Amino acid sequence: MRELNLTAEGTAQERILAYLQENVSEVLAEKINNGTPIEKDGKQLTSKKTLKGFMKYANDEAKKLSEKGATCACIEDKTVYGWSIHYFEEDSIEGTLYNEDGTGYKPIIKTPPKQNSVVANKPKEQDKQPSLFDLIDAQDEEKINKENNTQQIAEVSEILNDLNPRIQQRKEIPQFYSQYLETQKQYPQDIVINRLGDFYEAFGESAVTLSKELDLTLTGRNIGLDERLPMVGFPYHAAEIYINKIRNNHSVVVIEQEDIKRLTQTVKANDGNTVVMDTGEVLDSNESNPYVEILSRLLENKIKYVR
Repeated sequence: MRELNLTAEGTAQERILAYLQENVSEVLAEKINNGTPIEKDGKQLTSKKTLKGFMKYANDEAKKLSEKGATCACIEDKTVYGWSIHYFEEDSIEGTLYNEDGTGYKPIIKTPPKQNSVVANKPKEQDKQPSLFDLIDAQDEEKINKENNTQQIAEVSEILNDLNPRIQQRKEIPQFYSQYLETQKQYPQDIVINRLGDFYEAFGESAVTLSKELDLTLTGRNIGLDERLPMVGFPYHAAEIYINKIRNNHSVVVIEQEDIKRLTQTVKANDGNTVVMDTGEVLDSNESNPYVEILSRLLENKIKYVR
């Protein structure tokens, strides 16, 4: 059991802590204990997350799943445990911030300087009847203002149209999702899953499909797009179970960083054996499944498949 530098308050947090100590990897354990370095306001800071912070995060996630107008939601334990791994793994979720010397970080609040304004008492002008020349000058001034406003609007629109492509180019999606999209394009009929930390995750249409077929919670990930990207995930230590279930209906493409492996769909024959659809190979249920062995070795990073 890994020792984690987390303090549990109450039974609920104690159960989360026990799950994390049993299931997190060495990399995630070090991240939890030592925090994650981030840069904010031009300073190098450390973000450390707590169980109290996770409970607030889980409460927000539960609200998203609850029905409209509901005052409570029933969430399964496995879903909450999955949230806990994602919360401590995801760098974009910010925890408590500390300075390099270990003191708590306090954001600098800039307040604009106060300006002493002097309002002069303007003498009241005596009402007078406007002349014909005053009316003509007023009409000419109104016409000039309209022309100037029209020209300014056209100039602003031209500037915005010029800037818009530049702004869109700055929205760069993460490298892992670029690789995911490229792989999904190569295998449009398959389910694509990507190893990210302690989880295997699927995005977009693959995520929606798996959420329905495997009863996984459909959540979202913020990757800088206008909307959150649909996502489902499952722990790497349970990958064999989930991937075998996926292969009952689809072929699966597994992304392990730069390595990609395709596991074809299987079906059950009348004699109870498993048959690989692409090759017709019969896998005896009493024998070890070579595809499972390949996947197991792949997960342990003992072998690599290169595109």
